[in-house]
Amino acid sequence: MARSAKAQADQQLKLVESGPRRERIAAQRAVVQQAEAAVRQTDAAMDNGVIRAPFDGVVTVRDREPGETVGAGAPVLTVMNLRDRWVRIYVREDRIAAVRLGEPATISTDTYAGKTYPGAVSFISSQAEFTPRNVQTTEERVKLVYAVKVRITGDTTTYDLKPGMPADVQLGATPR
Repeated sequence: MARSAKAQADQQLKLVESGPRRERIAAQRAVVQQAEAAVRQTDAAMDNGVIRAPFDGVVTVRDREPGETVGAGAPVLTVMNLRDRWVRIYVREDRIAAVRLGEPATISTDTYAGKTYPGAVSFISSQAEFTPRNVQTTEERVKLVYAVKVRITGDTTTYDLKPGMPADVQLGATPR
């Protein structure tokens, strides 16, 4: 029994002296690479779980709660870009020729009676909206309206004007 134990100890000594086999080293390296790939995949999944807005803004609507699972393309938050606020107005066809890009405007609301905000025309639609079916007479042509965007150039500190708030716009007027 002692000779058998000595022979076994000699074999183990030879294995230790010769070191691990190449196949075993290659297998362990493959296991390490697989674990590193799993870490990269988890990092990518975590990065996809972070929502970043392309601009600084204010969250106005939270469509989902933190921790909820959301499908691709589903809204999560509505963010208002404070540097890109505007009011959409409609100008009759017989008056659209007087409207110019960059033209100053005055914006007012019922919420802040007596207070006005400066604005400027930033877009004039090239196509009429609310077109009647048959536009054949001069009286019907004036029913055409064109969408015009008036960018809010004032109200940069208090942000009184909110999205969806009804407002009145006077074109060509400078604020009081």
